[in-house]
Amino acid sequence: MKLLLLVGILMFHQPAITQNNSCKISFDATVNLINGHTNAATVKPGDTICLTAGTRNFLLISYIHGTREAPVTIINKGGQVTILNSPNYAIKFDSCSHVRFTGSGDPLIPYGFKTVNAPGTGVSVDGMTTDIELDRLEVSYTAYAGIIAKTEPDCAFKSTRDKFTLRNLSIHDCYVHHTGNEGFYIGSSKFKNGQTLTCNGYDTVVFPHLLKGVRIYSNLVEFSGWDGIQVSSADSGCFIHDNTVLYDSEGEVLYQMSGIILGGGTRAECFNNTIRDGKGDGIDVVSQGIQKIYNNLICNPGRTYKPDQNVTPYLKHGIYLGPDYAAPANTYLLLNNTILSPKSYCVQFADGQSTGNLIVNNILVNPGSYSMIGDIAYLHFTSSVDVRITNNIKTLNINDLDFKDPAEGDFDLKKSSPAVNTGMVIDGFPVNFDLLNRPRPFALHYDIGAFECQDSSLLAIEDRTLPGVILKPVTPNPIRDYFILDYQLVKETTVEIALFDIRGLKLREILHDKQRPGDYLLKVDCDSLQPGCYLLSFKTGNSGLIEKIIQTQ
Repeated sequence: MKLLLLVGILMFHQPAITQNNSCKISFDATVNLINGHTNAATVKPGDTICLTAGTRNFLLISYIHGTREAPVTIINKGGQVTILNSPNYAIKFDSCSHVRFTGSGDPLIPYGFKTVNAPGTGVSVDGMTTDIELDRLEVSYTAYAGIIAKTEPDCAFKSTRDKFTLRNLSIHDCYVHHTGNEGFYIGSSKFKNGQTLTCNGYDTVVFPHLLKGVRIYSNLVEFSGWDGIQVSSADSGCFIHDNTVLYDSEGEVLYQMSGIILGGGTRAECFNNTIRDGKGDGIDVVSQGIQKIYNNLICNPGRTYKPDQNVTPYLKHGIYLGPDYAAPANTYLLLNNTILSPKSYCVQFADGQSTGNLIVNNILVNPGSYSMIGDIAYLHFTSSVDVRITNNIKTLNINDLDFKDPAEGDFDLKKSSPAVNTGMVIDGFPVNFDLLNRPRPFALHYDIGAFECQDSSLLAIEDRTLPGVILKPVTPNPIRDYFILDYQLVKETTVEIALFDIRGLKLREILHDKQRPGDYLLKVDCDSLQPGCYLLSFKTGNSGLIEKIIQTQ
């Protein structure tokens, strides 16, 4: 008979935040102005404002203020709120703070707020509005940008860099499409040189405000006239991730053509984005500081833009690192990206003064300029650069990679791919997840490219021999709520079992005890274990084995 041992793994979690969606006040479709000084004067931090379903031609929200701990929520109720044929902007926030504007009021409608046909901007966050979250919005057919978030300086001089900062901007789960200019226009693009205002007959150069704490994630952007997502002047806490950008730069306006652009003043992590079939570069960086660009899938950037003119100024690349802010303090980390069939170069590196650069674990396929300049079309440098280049795969033939189904746009890896288990970990900046937010590494080593193969046969361990022990593989693996370790001791011995994270940091001692000869089943409850990759250590005396286990969602 086997002895069954039950062991729990306790992990600490942040408590879930629940939102009280009972309406403090409601406004029907006849109301276009919501003002914290007039018709919404009773609204306090933590309250919810409900907008009932219907059609308006614009919506102006002013002087609504929550707190960091208790934001004011503005939510749709009873269906979709539509802003149609507005005279200028569709939705505007003026002088607000700590507000969540969410279209999540009806579980059957993915986007509870929808704007259609604005001769200006779809959604404008200005008037020194700060600490705002936008989600579940559909913004479509705008003459200007889809969503804009910045306050332009004026002659009051209240929104200049020394007076105002836009903090804690979050925009997620939105659908922005068919915009005349940018899909997202976040922050001022005049970071470096400022702008000239004429006030009381005098010209004055002013500098636009900064943004601190920006998250743009899980959005879908299609058919933008200019850049899909532009973020500038965001100098700290900027994360752009898990977005999908399709068919960017339809207007073909030079220097306004990219899927995602990190503009002046922005220091960002740009990861887990999918950028396909645009006319511009996949990702542009024209800023300074440390830029972390990883786990992005970039397909066919620029291929449909003047296809017969693959020369300056019509070159288009997977990733472009520009010289606008060239300085020794700049560092670019390009890790685990998959770049397929760019019009010109996979990576164009034009910042020759930068230092400490890394180009590691990337898949680079079929750059369009290869026939003209050969191998340097994969990684094209305009000058000598301090850069470490290793463990990248370069090929003209996409079939060399053993993707799952490239014809259908599935660039996940088969276990037979040469990218599997051939990557390397970067000291100080491990990438512990892939484009689909699955654990990385899954098997013995890191994979190359944006995807990490999750074939469970890669977890098999050939040699499970320990003196005096018969040890079976962990089951199930990957795990969800628990796993079982089945082993037999042929003599009395001390058994030590512990759980480590992928870096080797001990998380939990599961068992440390002297055990008699016999059969044992060890059931370990781990329903509160965070999703990811872990190492299970099994030791007896001076011998031991390490087995990798995967916790799924």
